[in-house]
Amino acid sequence: MPTIVFVNEGKAGVVADGTTVLQAALDLGVKISHVCGGNGTCSTCRVEVVVGGENLTAINPQEKAYEMGDGKRLGCQARVRGNCAVRALMIPRVDLY
Repeated sequence: MPTIVFVNEGKAGVVADGTTVLQAALDLGVKISHVCGGNGTCSTCRVEVVVGGENLTAINPQEKAYEMGDGKRLGCQARVRGNCAVRALMIPRVDLY
Protein backbone atom coordinates (compact mmCIF):
# COMPACT_ATOMS: atom_id res chain seq x y z
CA MET A 1 0.00 0.00 0.00
CA PRO A 2 1.35 3.45 -0.92
CA THR A 3 2.35 6.25 1.41
CA ILE A 4 1.29 9.86 0.82
CA VAL A 5 2.95 12.83 2.49
CA PHE A 6 1.32 16.25 2.89
CA VAL A 7 4.42 18.40 3.20
CA ASN A 8 2.69 21.61 4.31
CA GLU A 9 0.99 19.82 7.20
CA GLY A 10 3.83 17.47 8.10
CA LYS A 11 1.48 14.50 7.92
CA ALA A 12 1.90 11.17 6.19
CA GLY A 13 -0.05 7.97 5.99
CA VAL A 14 -0.48 4.68 4.22
CA VAL A 15 -3.54 4.56 1.98
CA ALA A 16 -5.24 1.93 -0.11
CA ASP A 17 -4.24 1.88 -3.76
CA GLY A 18 -6.67 4.07 -5.71
CA THR A 19 -7.56 6.40 -2.83
CA THR A 20 -8.06 9.98 -3.97
CA VAL A 21 -5.62 12.56 -2.66
CA LEU A 22 -8.63 14.42 -1.22
CA GLN A 23 -9.82 11.38 0.73
CA ALA A 24 -6.29 10.72 1.96
CA ALA A 25 -6.10 14.33 3.18
CA LEU A 26 -9.42 14.09 4.99
CA ASP A 27 -8.47 10.76 6.58
CA LEU A 28 -5.19 12.25 7.84
CA GLY A 29 -6.78 15.44 9.16
CA VAL A 30 -5.15 17.69 6.56
CA LYS A 31 -6.93 21.01 5.99
CA ILE A 32 -8.02 21.04 2.36
CA SER A 33 -10.96 22.77 0.71
CA HIS A 34 -13.57 20.69 -1.09
CA VAL A 35 -16.62 22.87 -1.69
CA CYS A 36 -18.29 20.51 -4.20
CA GLY A 37 -17.76 17.44 -2.02
CA GLY A 38 -15.13 15.89 -4.27
CA ASN A 39 -17.05 15.92 -7.54
CA GLY A 40 -14.40 17.79 -9.56
CA THR A 41 -16.61 20.80 -10.23
CA CYS A 42 -15.17 23.55 -8.01
CA SER A 43 -11.35 23.13 -8.15
CA THR A 44 -10.92 24.09 -4.48
CA CYS A 45 -9.07 20.87 -3.57
CA ARG A 46 -5.99 21.80 -5.58
CA VAL A 47 -2.68 20.26 -4.64
CA GLU A 48 0.85 20.71 -5.92
CA VAL A 49 2.75 17.49 -6.54
CA VAL A 50 6.15 17.70 -4.86
CA VAL A 51 7.43 14.16 -5.49
CA GLY A 52 5.98 11.07 -7.14
CA GLY A 53 3.67 12.55 -9.75
CA GLU A 54 4.17 9.40 -11.78
CA ASN A 55 2.52 7.53 -8.90
CA LEU A 56 -0.79 9.36 -9.36
CA THR A 57 -3.38 8.53 -12.00
CA ALA A 58 -3.16 10.46 -15.27
CA ILE A 59 -4.59 13.97 -15.47
CA ASN A 60 -8.18 13.76 -16.68
CA PRO A 61 -10.28 16.21 -18.76
CA GLN A 62 -11.87 17.79 -15.67
CA GLU A 63 -8.44 18.78 -14.39
CA LYS A 64 -7.25 20.00 -17.79
CA ALA A 65 -10.27 22.31 -18.03
CA TYR A 66 -9.04 24.34 -15.04
CA GLU A 67 -5.60 25.03 -16.60
CA MET A 68 -3.90 24.93 -13.21
CA GLY A 69 -0.33 24.62 -14.52
CA ASP A 70 2.37 22.01 -14.30
CA GLY A 71 2.41 19.87 -11.20
CA LYS A 72 -1.03 20.99 -10.01
CA ARG A 73 -3.83 18.48 -9.56
CA LEU A 74 -7.35 18.28 -8.18
CA GLY A 75 -7.22 16.21 -5.03
CA CYS A 76 -10.61 14.68 -5.79
CA GLN A 77 -9.50 13.44 -9.20
CA ALA A 78 -5.90 12.32 -8.59
CA ARG A 79 -5.73 8.79 -7.23
CA VAL A 80 -2.72 7.43 -5.36
CA ARG A 81 -1.03 4.44 -7.04
CA GLY A 82 2.35 4.67 -5.30
CA ASN A 83 4.38 6.76 -2.88
CA CYS A 84 4.03 10.52 -3.36
CA ALA A 85 4.25 13.87 -1.63
CA VAL A 86 1.90 16.81 -2.21
CA ARG A 87 1.22 20.28 -0.87
CA ALA A 88 -2.39 21.38 -0.35
CA LEU A 89 -2.92 24.74 -2.03
CA MET A 90 -5.14 27.45 -0.66
CA ILE A 91 -7.34 29.23 -3.20
CA PRO A 92 -7.17 32.97 -2.50
CA ARG A 93 -10.39 34.54 -1.33
CA VAL A 94 -11.84 36.97 -3.84
CA ASP A 95 -14.40 39.70 -3.22
CA LEU A 96 -16.61 39.92 -6.28
CA TYR A 97 -18.45 43.11 -5.35
